[in-house]
Order: sequence, then C-alpha cells, then structure tokens
Amino acid sequence: MKITTRAMLISTALHLLYLVATFGIGFIRTLNYEPDIIAEADNVVVLQDETIIGTTGTPFIYVFTWIGLAIVLALGMFTVQRIRQTR
Repeated sequence: MKITTRAMLISTALHLLYLVATFGIGFIRTLNYEPDIIAEADNVVVLQDETIIGTTGTPFIYVFTWIGLAIVLALGMFTVQRIRQTR
C-alpha cells in the first residue's frame, strides 16, 4: 500500500476515533447528569444558553486537520522508510 493512501486511512481512523470519543463522552455526561433543583431554584437562566453537547465552530476545521495529519503521517512514514533503506 502506498504511503499516501496509508497516511490518509490512518488520518481518517484517528478523526473517526476522535468524533466517536467526543460523542461518547457527551452522551455519558448526559446520562449521568443529576440536576440540583433546590440549589438552582434561585438562579433562573434560559436553557438555550446553558446546553451544549459536542463542539461548536466551523466543520471545515476537521477537513484541514485531516489533511494536515495525513501530510504529517506521510512525511513520518516516508522518513522511516528512507532510514530503513539506508541501513
């Protein structure tokens, strides 16, 4: 398998692992949340301002990090391949 293809697959796998972990942590926190109604009775806020699950921001950041990670991985694998060939 070529280095670039392997680097793209590893980058994809790491990004999927990150997304699944982020969702899983948010899901577990949501399941385990127990509100303290008595303590919060005096502090009335709009629910929309307090509830966020996951991340906010542009989804293009994942594209840029995927490309950047693939480039870094490809350079690393290329360097390792060159070092092994010279030995």
